[in-house]
Amino acid sequence: MYDLAVIGLGPAGLEAVNIATKNKLSVVAFEKMELGGTCLNLGCIPIKSILHTSNVVQTMNNSSELGISLFTKPDINWQKIIQRNFSIITRFTKALNTNLSKNITLVKAEAELFVHDDEIDIYADDNIYQARNIIVATGSKPINLNGLERDGNFILNSNDMFLLDKLPRTIAIVGSGAVGLEWAKALSDLGVVVFLIEKASSLAPGFDVDIQKRIERIIKTDKVNYYKDDHITSIKDSVVFLNSGSRFAVEKILVAVGRTPVMPKINIAGCTEEFKLKSYEDYTTDFDNIFVAGDANGECMLAHAGAYQAKIIMNKILNNNPIPKKTMPSVIYLTPEVASIGLREQDINKDDYIIKKIPMAAIAKSWCDNCYDGLIKIIIKDDKIKGAHIVSKDASLLISLFSVFIDKEISVNEIKDFIFPHPSLAEAISEALRIE
Repeated sequence: MYDLAVIGLGPAGLEAVNIATKNKLSVVAFEKMELGGTCLNLGCIPIKSILHTSNVVQTMNNSSELGISLFTKPDINWQKIIQRNFSIITRFTKALNTNLSKNITLVKAEAELFVHDDEIDIYADDNIYQARNIIVATGSKPINLNGLERDGNFILNSNDMFLLDKLPRTIAIVGSGAVGLEWAKALSDLGVVVFLIEKASSLAPGFDVDIQKRIERIIKTDKVNYYKDDHITSIKDSVVFLNSGSRFAVEKILVAVGRTPVMPKINIAGCTEEFKLKSYEDYTTDFDNIFVAGDANGECMLAHAGAYQAKIIMNKILNNNPIPKKTMPSVIYLTPEVASIGLREQDINKDDYIIKKIPMAAIAKSWCDNCYDGLIKIIIKDDKIKGAHIVSKDASLLISLFSVFIDKEISVNEIKDFIFPHPSLAEAISEALRIE
């Protein structure tokens, strides 16, 4: 009988294990794939590695603006790009394996739950395990779109992209969320002709309206062909036909329309049908000792959100004072980066809020860094920041400041008195707040 069982060792599961071991709990953890989950192996980390390479290519192609002349075009070696990718992943998975195996019982197998006689058994690797509390952190998988079902050859999901043996010359990407946009940017920089298709009326439909407009400009600058309020009606001989009447031939199609939660199998004694585990807003389930963290609960499919949810759950298990949910920042790693937290303009009644905006072109450091096409937008109510939206170099860092401002409820008047180094991109925050 363990104190805690964790099923799935992505960001949420790893955070739960870390807290549990620090509190001297006995832990058994199950992972059927590589440690680190989607983020480390097939998501956040590998695509950021590829984006770094594509950014270098983009900088080289535009180097004449900086007074540097190159006499040859960059030679793209996809195999080396992927090798670098996997070397980064391997470095971290090895470290995780080494550290976890010292502190917990690590079972590298799929886990199934079996409920009987008011007890819950965990079946894995032909063994039975029990625990006083169970955290399900089994993550998510790419959505398989009706009519565009993945075949792993012509129609791909985001997992398949890292398995390509060579870059396609042309690709259609369906969906303009973070995954679709980041792949569109990376592939275009690497010389692929990209067609980005979004059924909504704007790209990045989950973001603030001003950010959506900027993203369209960024994608256009990146030479990505994009189609809004459109969808694929048919495909014939590798030619894609859109509802708008547009058509083009492609070598590959990437479906990037989001992810869907994955839950472990649950069998209940005396029940012939498989039970569907349901997660509630407080991450509890219909079983007193089973909790769901991360992508598996579908609340916010971001790695840092899953890790924080694990903290909330572990606080309950340890009977500590409850900690509240927090507003989660999100980032799309374009060039410049796009970041957002809290309320958007389309969420509010403008009569009740103050909106302050400043173009990054007003900040000297943005010109020094050749990244002046952006903005910071701040939404305020009752002298408190309720939302912030950024298009800028290092937006992923700048949005972290707003996470603190919102979490600690620091007043706008206080922030105005903060000292930001000069010259820096962060100066845009104080300059925006001073605008009357």
